[in-house]
Amino acid sequence: MNNNNKRSSIRKPLDLDVDVYRFDEHLGRTKTRDISLDGAFIESCSTELCSNDMLELHIHVHDDERNPLCLKATVVRSSDTGVGVQLDYGDMEYRRLLNIISTYAADGNKLNIPGFWYVNSSVN
Repeated sequence: MNNNNKRSSIRKPLDLDVDVYRFDEHLGRTKTRDISLDGAFIESCSTELCSNDMLELHIHVHDDERNPLCLKATVVRSSDTGVGVQLDYGDMEYRRLLNIISTYAADGNKLNIPGFWYVNSSVN
């Protein structure tokens, strides 16, 4: 068993736009490489990030989205290609994140799986 991999949920490959903030400073817009209910891997942005950096992520599912999913995150690892973050959120953010993970394919297109119950994405 690999002790470096302590995820309690499987990450789903999902390419979403994400604005990265640190202490109200906008560090830039980048992409998620994968995401789960526990964390995500965010591709490198212009600013170097270190372990334990506290971030706020504004995740955009649609280009014209007025209310992105805003999550607190802590950098847990970094590499040349990006950072792994652990997510922190409340009940409403959990529902939106679960909806995103369960209803969107890796390319950002909505899945339509027969018999699968989908949460209304308009719930904030």
